[in-house]
Amino acid sequence: MRTSSWFGSNPLLVSAAVSGLIYLFVFTLPYLLPNFYDTVPPVDYAKLTSYSAAGFLAYTFGVIALFGLYYGALQQLRPPIWRPNLSRRIVFGGAVVFAAILIFAYPITAIDLFIYAVRTRGWALYHLPPLATPPQALPATDPWLGLAGEWIDAASPYGPLWEWLSLAGYALSGGDFLGQLLLLKLMGALAYLGCVWLVYHILQQLRPSWALTGTLAFGWNPLVLFESVQNAHNDIVMIFFLLAAIWLLSWQAATRPTLLPAESPLRRFVPALVCLLLAASILVKFVTVAIAPFFLLLLASQQPTPRRRVTAGAGYGLLTALLVIIPLGLMWPGWQNWALLNAGSLAGRSLLALLVLALRGWLGTNLAFDVARALIFGAFLLIYFYYLWQTTRQIDQPLPLAQPVAASFYGLFWYVLLAAGVFHAWYLLWFVPLASLLLPRQRPLAASLVFSITALLIIPYFETVRVWFPALLQNHLLGHLIGVPLLLLPPALTLLWPIRPTGRSEV
Repeated sequence: MRTSSWFGSNPLLVSAAVSGLIYLFVFTLPYLLPNFYDTVPPVDYAKLTSYSAAGFLAYTFGVIALFGLYYGALQQLRPPIWRPNLSRRIVFGGAVVFAAILIFAYPITAIDLFIYAVRTRGWALYHLPPLATPPQALPATDPWLGLAGEWIDAASPYGPLWEWLSLAGYALSGGDFLGQLLLLKLMGALAYLGCVWLVYHILQQLRPSWALTGTLAFGWNPLVLFESVQNAHNDIVMIFFLLAAIWLLSWQAATRPTLLPAESPLRRFVPALVCLLLAASILVKFVTVAIAPFFLLLLASQQPTPRRRVTAGAGYGLLTALLVIIPLGLMWPGWQNWALLNAGSLAGRSLLALLVLALRGWLGTNLAFDVARALIFGAFLLIYFYYLWQTTRQIDQPLPLAQPVAASFYGLFWYVLLAAGVFHAWYLLWFVPLASLLLPRQRPLAASLVFSITALLIIPYFETVRVWFPALLQNHLLGHLIGVPLLLLPPALTLLWPIRPTGRSEV
């Protein structure tokens, strides 16, 4: 009886327990990876449930319930936090339990896990370099070739470090395909837990009273768990290295010179280690290239004179570039074969797709694509260079770490919302952890939360509702005219609409 009363008096523990049950019974047990991993072609939850109303409702209300519990847990961790030691154990324990459950779940909303494994298999068994060779080059008799799905003709757009990590997973599995998939999911889970640890320790250095709140804000976000562990996207590995660089900078900023003098070898090596970690992030997935300048400017701002700041900035930029170019050169596919250059040639479920569909009746598809892309990328570049200018104009004195973190958040947020040609929910992994690091600023976290909800709930619209109503599937403009605003408008308005501070709500 006392145990039950104690359990009931800990709403955070209740949230963790109920969330764990939802992850287990709604998103894992019905879709166990060993039961479905060999389904050719790979399928999503809608096909697995035959587009049924039951499957639609289970997914939709499961996601809504998880976000409700997540939001309630956030309210429990507003500073000052009652019983912080217990709360810390629940926050970290919940993250471990959620990840352990989802490791065994089939990736119900993306097939990237399979294409990672197929490309690595081609490299390991048939000596086909993944950056230059699409899976269709594998022998037609390979039993897992069909799992490449629609990506069968696409070489890897990722960096060498990711391919080497994936190859290590293949080697550890002994070539067993299910074992390889589970090891890739374990890698995603470990990167996710590493990110949780890093977010906590970065905030411990910057704003200790918000450390647990920010850790839960990132670690218990259902989108983060689905895309990091259930779908095992390599974006979480990319973000792990970025957060490690930010942690190193936060440690440098928080360490008192009296304890660690500026002349100490350890302090002198911090900039080089930051460059190495930024390069590692880029070598997993090239997205980090866009925000690396913000952190290089922070390093340059630590120099005492304008001349030394310019020299240091150029030197750090050159070092980071060399750390990327040299490994990439070892696997260089050639400009004609580099899949990354073709990434901008597609459009779907995005603002770009909506504009192309709206304009193509007047301009033709090719011209509509060019015009829409020029308008959208022009708007995004204005936003990006505004934040770059804001960061650059302040380097006459050492930049606070919050400046590049905020510039990176806004740059990535607006890229995903405006400029991404094809929208994918896992792109939110790029900026959600940065929103946690910006606490107690409310709007970045609020916009990330709303975007996480719309990104997951738009999936049943595109995958199920449009099948139920063929007019939405056959008329792409109508389908996107409904879906794209539902996806993009709520987070945009949340970020732009002023939030009035209150005495009761800080998150």
